[in-house]
Amino acid sequence: MSDTTADGKAAPTVSAAGNDRYIKLGIGGLLLGMFLGMMDNFIVSTALPKIVEDLGGLKSLAWVITAYSLAIAASTQVWGKLSDLYDRKMIYLLSVVLFLAGSMLCGLAQDMTQLIVFRTLQGFGAGGLVVGALSITSVMLTPQESAKVGSWTGLLMGVSLVGGPLIGGLVTDAWSWHWIFYINVPFGIVCVLATIVGVRLPAAPKKKVRIDYLGMILLTAGVVCLTLVTTWAGNSYAWGSTRIIGLITAGVIALAALVWVQQRVAEPILPLRLFRHHNFTLAQILGFIFGVAMVVPVTFLPLYAQNAKGISSISSGLLLLPMMVGMVLMMRRGSAWIRRTGRFRILPIIGSAAITVGMVLLLLFSPGTNTLLGALYMVPIGVGLGCLIQNTVLITRTSVEPRDMGAAMGVGSLTRTLGTGMGVALFGALYAGRLSSSLSDKIGSRDASALVSSGSEDQSDLVSQMPARVQEAWASAVTDGLHVVAIAGVVAGVIALVSAVLVREVPLGPPPAPPQSS
Repeated sequence: MSDTTADGKAAPTVSAAGNDRYIKLGIGGLLLGMFLGMMDNFIVSTALPKIVEDLGGLKSLAWVITAYSLAIAASTQVWGKLSDLYDRKMIYLLSVVLFLAGSMLCGLAQDMTQLIVFRTLQGFGAGGLVVGALSITSVMLTPQESAKVGSWTGLLMGVSLVGGPLIGGLVTDAWSWHWIFYINVPFGIVCVLATIVGVRLPAAPKKKVRIDYLGMILLTAGVVCLTLVTTWAGNSYAWGSTRIIGLITAGVIALAALVWVQQRVAEPILPLRLFRHHNFTLAQILGFIFGVAMVVPVTFLPLYAQNAKGISSISSGLLLLPMMVGMVLMMRRGSAWIRRTGRFRILPIIGSAAITVGMVLLLLFSPGTNTLLGALYMVPIGVGLGCLIQNTVLITRTSVEPRDMGAAMGVGSLTRTLGTGMGVALFGALYAGRLSSSLSDKIGSRDASALVSSGSEDQSDLVSQMPARVQEAWASAVTDGLHVVAIAGVVAGVIALVSAVLVREVPLGPPPAPPQSS
């Protein structure tokens, strides 16, 4: 069976109605690989104290997480383009093998330096898991069928986000921190076998391949610089510091040079022709806003719960469950709508509006807000995120030709990743600035500076030892910080809404009919 792109060009697919057992097995393998890559973003966090206890290297601890994230961001587009140039299935399996090799080596690490190096290797493999699975399902299935796969992607994202730290803690306590890496191996082997047996794609045509090495270097340099800015700015270094300004300058120069190079090579790593399509460009804006909006509940709701309400870190993480339920249910209902009607444009509009409403509800928070009610306020954001993640992938898929599918999915993954990183950096700066100024107004700049400059654990200890007046001021200042983040989130939601309204409906065709068996 075939579907059409937005330009009316045929894109060969394989209907899920034929060879149903094998296709389900293959899709299961692809989803399992995606889940492993997502899970390792979060499973490490609760094991970090044990890792430091065994390996030392406290000052380098943050790099255990940063190295993985950097490697994913730097390699995603490369994996996507390689899947266009070579056999998609082979490239995906290569990324799984690289991820598993990195996982084994992480478990065997003897010191912190080794662990960071092996986490980087693991991240390079993980960079191909999501983009590889999306590019394969996009050419393997019709748009209606891939929308259903998208709903499962949302479920896996929610489970990894909420369950990752919990599973990491349980595995570390039951066995050791080494097993949070070793546990990937048996599941990874299942992923490989299921993909080999179940994923059946037409043979890739043999052609002379010209790899854009210079483009790879420039893209990697630009992405790494910008990712480091989002990680360090406002935390390790001031925004105006020489290091941050230098990274921003280097990143901008590298990306500007990338644009120049991409116009002059036969097979660009980032085909600029993709952005000539109206819907594709809008889908990347929506994907970027998805990453930005995800930051608000995932990062700042737990901060509010712990600092203003005195809730434990594990309990504050569980407050995300209503949001995740809303996200998953909306994705499932959205995929059913798409399969039934063949239309999708209304869904990102609903999603952008829901995100905006959810951000407005954050403005209602106060230090005395009921905790369960606050968690329920996040349901609209979950609904909105579910609409955006599913439909940005679908819009991207219907906006490009099959030959660019991997590169297009790589761009989509990259924009979501950059949106998350920049959201953390910019919203974090707004939050910290507002918290500091509000606290200074309430208790004086000297005491406020002592509290704000202490580490998160020290803050909890210091505040608990302060008079009731200071504790109330601290809770109020934290809430004020949340409010300024919510205002920025409303702006992001409005931008998404305008972009969603501008998306053009592309007929997806009728639901697939069973093909004749050969």
